[in-house]
Amino acid sequence: MLLINSSFFLASMVIIGAMADVYGPVSDHFLHHLNKRPKRNDAIIRQVEALGDTGSFGGKAFSDEKLTNTPIVFIHGNSDSALKYEEHPFQTGFNDVIKYFMDKDYTLAELYGITYGNRSMAHSFSNFMQCEYFQLQRRFLEFVLHYTKSAQVNIVAHSMGATIARRIIKGGQYTTSTESCDLGHDLTKRVNTFISIASANYGMCICEHALAFAACGMETGFHPGTCTGTSCDSQDYKSTENCGDVKYSSTLMDLNKDGKKVAGFVASLWSEDDEIIGKGNLVWGRHTSLVPHSDMRKIYTNLNHMDMKSSTAADQYNIIRMNDQKFIFADSTEY
Repeated sequence: MLLINSSFFLASMVIIGAMADVYGPVSDHFLHHLNKRPKRNDAIIRQVEALGDTGSFGGKAFSDEKLTNTPIVFIHGNSDSALKYEEHPFQTGFNDVIKYFMDKDYTLAELYGITYGNRSMAHSFSNFMQCEYFQLQRRFLEFVLHYTKSAQVNIVAHSMGATIARRIIKGGQYTTSTESCDLGHDLTKRVNTFISIASANYGMCICEHALAFAACGMETGFHPGTCTGTSCDSQDYKSTENCGDVKYSSTLMDLNKDGKKVAGFVASLWSEDDEIIGKGNLVWGRHTSLVPHSDMRKIYTNLNHMDMKSSTAADQYNIIRMNDQKFIFADSTEY
């Protein structure tokens, strides 16, 4: 009898251990509240239902669960996923980061994310900054603020996700030659800390000669523009000193000319060995991963593009802790 009980105990521990690494989808409690406004939250609900365990995360386990930390919204990069999807190295999601934060003092009631896009690496060059992505992430951000009743949130965004984060915080009308959408009012004051990881705020050099791909477009992609007489990623500052007026992606230019910080504290993190952003992180002499008006920057070596998301969890935690007050209640009627 003792052997049977011991076996049952060990089996239970294995199951519990396996479940501990399953972070999605959003909780039933969160989904229940989404369904109170099914039309307004339709895009989120459809995404949650379509993508299952790996498409979203966050939410209370029960109504009386208390939050002690300011909630964090995580926004992934191009063709990645909120959580690890299959075994592709570019679709690792935020699993490692979530685990780190939960090993500290966070719960899933304080950590949130939802997948945008189709999670197909074969179509990664077809993805661009568009209303569908902006509206989904904007509504998700608004709903997290409403659902948690938190005065502010923190945002951690990787790669293309950082551009999306900056645009949805800014709000206002987003208009291109093919579409237009209203992203609501400015949410800058509702974001305490914004951590941008391996972003491309001035475009990417790999896009210089790839205008045929939507991801590298001059309007809604990451085209860096052109400057004669030098190379896009040149680390010779003298050769790029006349490239300051280069016209690059109009979506990025619009964000960069704003002149306002997107949060109370802005941190830019990047690696000089990022195979996607480019060696040295330079685009016509500028560090493309440096968000304008950043309060701090941290530069790494020997980390690739996806390592920058998953291997910097401790720094993400410390940056947030350095600036974050504990959870502050703010009962908002905005919904």
